Amino acid sequence: MKAKSISQKSSKSYKLAKRILYQYALDILIRPLLDYKDDGFDLKTDDNELWCYPFISVMLGDLPENAAVTLTFNSVNCNYPCHVCLVEGRNLNNVELTEDQIILRTPDTMKAFVEQRVAQEYSLHDMKNIFWRYP
Repeated sequence: MKAKSISQKSSKSYKLAKRILYQYALDILIRPLLDYKDDGFDLKTDDNELWCYPFISVMLGDLPENAAVTLTFNSVNCNYPCHVCLVEGRNLNNVELTEDQIILRTPDTMKAFVEQRVAQEYSLHDMKNIFWRYP
């Protein structure tokens, strides 16, 4: 999806369309793995057969990719710029934070913010994430 102009690229509707398309594409790629989530499958290689159990343990990416996957704002200038936790940007380099001051961005927490219509206050895009459906 390529913008035709700078103004189109910066428009809210274009950015929303990109987020929707990205989430949809991830859903298409990941959905087939769910067929094997409980039992695994036999993978045939040359003269051998291996039992495989597919799962996604981690997705590596840079800040823009991680923001796209988690539907968080892609800016170090927003209130909560981390896609993993809900520590305010001004406190991210505070080494004296205690464990109870670091709130993780869990699917349940993010779902609740979207449902309560306060997503933007937590630097989260106001839409459902496809990963919320997967175990």
